Amino acid sequence: MFNDNNLMIEKEDAYVAMPTTEDDIVFAISVKDKEPNTPQLIYDNDEHALLIRNQKDIIILDYLNSEIQQMLQSAKKVFIAEIDYKEKRLIRDYEVPVEVVSDYPVDITSYFK
Repeated sequence: MFNDNNLMIEKEDAYVAMPTTEDDIVFAISVKDKEPNTPQLIYDNDEHALLIRNQKDIIILDYLNSEIQQMLQSAKKVFIAEIDYKEKRLIRDYEVPVEVVSDYPVDITSYFK
């Protein structure tokens, strides 16, 4: 699925995950350089999720709180808001399908040492 040679995996240090009044989830992350291409969020029923922005760009969303973890177990989609925190403005927002998996398609263990 992924070409590990050109894969860019980034651990998102400062993100916010918040539920909406419609029981959806919004992830606010820092703005990225390129537009996403067929993004997807994959979740393994634990405290991490991977935002796959495209086939070479993966964002680790780490240490999800228990409410967000529970919501992700049945979520069909989430919303991503990419924010330029320096300029204090929203750059792009998009809807992302969620897939619950038993194992991630890439090894992320080195990002948790």
